[in-house]
Amino acid sequence: MSCPRWTGRHTVRRRLIQLACLAVFALLPLFDLLRFDFREGRLHAFGQETWLDEWAILWLFLMFAMWLVGAVALVLGRVYCAYACPQMVFSELAHDLDTLARSLTRRLAPQVKKIAARSLSLALLAAMSVAASLLFLGYFAPLPEVARRLLRLDLAPWLGAVGAASALLAFLVFGFVREGFCRSACPYGLLQGVIEDGRSLHVRLDQNAGGCIGCGACARVCSMGIDIRQGSFQIECTRCGSCIDACAAVLGRLKPPRPSILGFDFGGASLGRWDAKRALVGLATTGFGIAFLLVLAGRQPVSLQLSPLYESAQARQGSDLAESRFLLRAANRSQAAVRLTARTEGLPASAALEGIEDGLVPAGRERTFTLVVRVPRSEIRSGLIPFAWVIRAADRSQRFGSA
Repeated sequence: MSCPRWTGRHTVRRRLIQLACLAVFALLPLFDLLRFDFREGRLHAFGQETWLDEWAILWLFLMFAMWLVGAVALVLGRVYCAYACPQMVFSELAHDLDTLARSLTRRLAPQVKKIAARSLSLALLAAMSVAASLLFLGYFAPLPEVARRLLRLDLAPWLGAVGAASALLAFLVFGFVREGFCRSACPYGLLQGVIEDGRSLHVRLDQNAGGCIGCGACARVCSMGIDIRQGSFQIECTRCGSCIDACAAVLGRLKPPRPSILGFDFGGASLGRWDAKRALVGLATTGFGIAFLLVLAGRQPVSLQLSPLYESAQARQGSDLAESRFLLRAANRSQAAVRLTARTEGLPASAALEGIEDGLVPAGRERTFTLVVRVPRSEIRSGLIPFAWVIRAADRSQRFGSA
């Protein structure tokens, strides 16, 4: 089996899309646009921070992503595998490096050329594996920090261990496994293959175009190791189009030339032929997407939580003041510092407030304040005074009932 590189209309289009996806994969950590910070438990996405306690946002996003996978697979089959999956993109780059190594060593003596080409290829793959590992680490720690630590050989224990393990795993996959993982072990590919059906995008064999000449070119170029002539809906097919290009190249050299008997087809699908499965997937994907956007739009940049602190009354016996204490927890998820102010409603004018004189909460940080309210006992006519706290943060106020 040989794998196509940069020949054929569908192959060239796929490789260009792969390079675009690879650029996105590299630029996101390079410009710190997407990063999950394990130390702080926060997701940084395009200038916004999502904290782990915001479970509704994370859950809705994951559900939307899961249903989106199903929707794309239902319409287009396993196209993600061939066009956007980093595993497949790097695997095809590994084939390119093999080709480059053979080209650079072609003038060597025949007895050493094969070994030299393989050695050079493994060296290039090792460099690519380290680069891929660095990009991967950039999704969990700032990439400039990772690069500086690497240059100084000053890696934190988890950073060094994860980096070494991911680089080694990448080298083994790119050097020896490649598409074998996609064929036999990838759960994402299996999920897409189960969801697709007879009206998903597939490669169709058109015998009316002149018939197959039995050259086997389509099977030889298939990176997933299948023969498309044995069926259009084999679960391994990623709709890469390599078989179509190979067929077109062989039949185009005949006298007279003939067009490819392989081509993409949707099986006659149309908007008027939606079944229950398509309706469910479409409605669920749309519903979770709308819910996620609504929750995201209503997200408050500053989260406030107020709870009473119950202390022993013995500590305040003999005092002329009645005292209550509250714990205020403020999480500033915005990109600018916020100053908090507090007041009460329902207490006498003589009530004194303490604990929030310095109400500054830095950007991306959480602070706690112990709020204390004291009222002269002479102004308390009963044992219980209902009142409320009003905490102001930035341009909004939040009211907490108390007693």
